[in-house]
This record gives sequence, C-alpha cells and structure tokens, in this order.
Amino acid sequence: MQRLYRIDGEARRPHGLAVNDAARMLNAGGLALIPTETVYGIGVAVAAAARGGDELPPEGSGYRRIFSVKRRDLAQTVPWLVGGPEDLDRYGRDIDPATRALARELWPGALTIVIKANERVPAFMQASDGTVALRASRSPVVAALVRACACPLAVTSANTHGNPAPAAFADVEPEVLAGVDIAIDAGATPCRDASTIVSLVSGSLQIIRQGALPAAEIERVVASAQTPPGDDGARAL
Repeated sequence: MQRLYRIDGEARRPHGLAVNDAARMLNAGGLALIPTETVYGIGVAVAAAARGGDELPPEGSGYRRIFSVKRRDLAQTVPWLVGGPEDLDRYGRDIDPATRALARELWPGALTIVIKANERVPAFMQASDGTVALRASRSPVVAALVRACACPLAVTSANTHGNPAPAAFADVEPEVLAGVDIAIDAGATPCRDASTIVSLVSGSLQIIRQGALPAAEIERVVASAQTPPGDDGARAL
C-alpha cells in the first residue's frame, strides 16, 4: 500500500483530497481499497482496466492484481459499481421492466443486479454466460469516485478466498492492504453485510445471494413491475 486516507465515514460529502487522489490512482490503472455501505472492496476503474484489449486483462494490470490479492481464479468476474439506473442501458441489453424497476426503486443501495452485457463490457469482464453484475452504491465515497473517474469501478470484496468480507477497515487482512496502491479508511460500514445479488435474465427472479437487502423487498418491487396496469389481482369467475 502506497497511501492511506482516514476519513469520516458518516460525511455526506467525502474528503476531496482522498477522493481526488484515489481517482487519479484508479485512472492510472491502480488498485484501490474503498469503503462501500456494505463491505470494503478492492477494485479498479473499468476504463483503465479495458485499455489493454477486450480478450484478456493486461499482465500486471490492476484488474489482474485483484485476483492475485484475493487468490481467486482469473476466470471469475468482478461486479461493477455504477452511477445509477441509466447504466443498465449503457452497459446492458434486453433490460426487462422488472429489472428497471429494481434499479429505479432500490438503487443506490445494497442490491447487485445481473444483466446481459453489451459490447461496451470487455469480454474478460463478462461471465461465461455473457452477463455483468451492476450496483449503484449508497456510499458517498463510491459515488464520488465513480463521478471523478467518469466510469464504473470493478470492485469485489476485500478479502482473500475463504475469509469473510470485511465490514470495517480494522478487519481488512494485512496482505490485502499490502496488495493495493491506495486505501480509504472510513471505519465500519453502515450495513456490515454484503449486497444481495439478483438476476432476471432467465425471465424469472433468482436471488443468487441473500445479503443486506431483504428478499421480501425485492419480490415486492418485481411483483409490482410484472402486474399489468389496472390489474389488482382480482379475476372474474
């Protein structure tokens, strides 16, 4: 780790110096440790990660280093932190009404949505089924970094394989800290749990991972989006 910033995790406007320095490092291809509202993550700026081509992340790149730090297989993918619902169409295709409703009502928040990726998503950042996972984080730090980098951030939990995701900076493993270029310490995260991951790619709701956002809230939004206008559920006999 080259630099560490300690900031007020409760501040609605995060420390400008920390954000600007982290954004410079990310845009240069560096690897950062950042707080979200769920857990701490390590990640890169997508635009910088994609500079080396579409098929494989460049050798020595921040994106490859994510997998070295976490001791994970490079074939796995990393979710993206985005600015908001408009990014569904910017990076996805064939977006259904229920997915749009989830993003509109529950973003920013602890919800990761899997969608079909379009041509703007490099092949090595897509899952084997051609999907990408997006989330708009409620963290002011993440929102500020996405704006400052002018692109999404590819971020995964800041833990080595098999260990719990850290919900406080104090819980981050020393070897993870040693593997990043810059780190932001905002204390404990508000949710202290990972995001819930869902997909409607198959046509029906799949809760891939239950996390901080309750399934009942997700099911409510999906059911509402899939109910035709004026249909209150009653049927004539």
